[in-house]
Amino acid sequence: MLFAVCILVHAYRISARRLLYALVPMGPILLVIMLSTVWSDYPELTIRRASRELIEVTALAMLAACFWNARVMLAVLFRAFLIVGCLDLSSSAIFPNSLTDLGFAGIHGHKNLAGQFFVVALPVYLLGTLDKEISGNRLLGLLSLISGVAMLAATQSKTSVGAIVFGFSTLLLARALSRNPTLRISLLLFLLLALLCAVAVAVSWGPSELLEMLIGDPTLTGRDQIWRYAINKFDGSPVLGVGYGAIWQVGLLIQLALREMGLFFVFNEAHNGYLEIAAQLGIVGIISLLIFLITTLLNGLSYWATIEKNTLYGAGAFTIYIFWALVLSNITESLYFQPGIGSSGILIFLSAFVASRKERSMVRSDQ
Repeated sequence: MLFAVCILVHAYRISARRLLYALVPMGPILLVIMLSTVWSDYPELTIRRASRELIEVTALAMLAACFWNARVMLAVLFRAFLIVGCLDLSSSAIFPNSLTDLGFAGIHGHKNLAGQFFVVALPVYLLGTLDKEISGNRLLGLLSLISGVAMLAATQSKTSVGAIVFGFSTLLLARALSRNPTLRISLLLFLLLALLCAVAVAVSWGPSELLEMLIGDPTLTGRDQIWRYAINKFDGSPVLGVGYGAIWQVGLLIQLALREMGLFFVFNEAHNGYLEIAAQLGIVGIISLLIFLITTLLNGLSYWATIEKNTLYGAGAFTIYIFWALVLSNITESLYFQPGIGSSGILIFLSAFVASRKERSMVRSDQ
């Protein structure tokens, strides 16, 4: 992929300045990931995973910089998601493992992975339904949207459904705030009051009782044990962490350590993106992640306001939606900077796109 993207960059004569703008948001976290090899408990494992992450993120950012037109970019995403959606539909008839006891997994291997795909695909299907330039045929977009919603429901992924609702709700709220300055003050006061009430309820009832009342499972399907393990790793090295990927090393030692904590299975993620980064990269990694997230949000809002005029039918709105959906999803899943082109990869791609468009607008203003 990196080799193919390098050819595109050369063919389209993308400037070094444009590439730099696309890569800057991810720069700090990538630097910490690579440097963590020096202090990693398992340096050989870290260098392999860090190198793969660096290659994937760089390729995504360079690819995003090659797009000048947002609708062309969305049209490419629509066709890619359409192909995956068709493979998911056909998998139920071809692959018996696509329908599991936990829910519909499709070609993704697990229901949560399938749910994550539909988190990023459904908005593009919706855009294809509303805009013929993106889908080529609105009926095709509508069929993709209907089948995508049905498959999402079949996955039974509560995290994915919650991420979609939260992402769309936050997007609509951001649009309302951009058009009504008076509403901003009232909303901030309401959110502050709601936060105080939530804190009071949590303190009075306790987190376990509150979770049991809301979802019936205070352990969040066993995630509490994994979180304790990740927190234990963070406490051992709070500043720099144990090294990227080193928390999920395999072998007899890790199995013995898990058994001492009452865990009798080997897992490969913390089921919380923030604990994942904290345990692997420490406070330095959390700060680097915040730099990436804040930069992405500001660039997305700027692009959405200045270029798309806060319309709901474009790349800016899609970026804001993906941002908030991913922020929520990482409470119960580890999705930030994970190998593979998942929802995190889409956010990295969109972050690079809006950042590179910002560079283009600055060049025009200089001229």
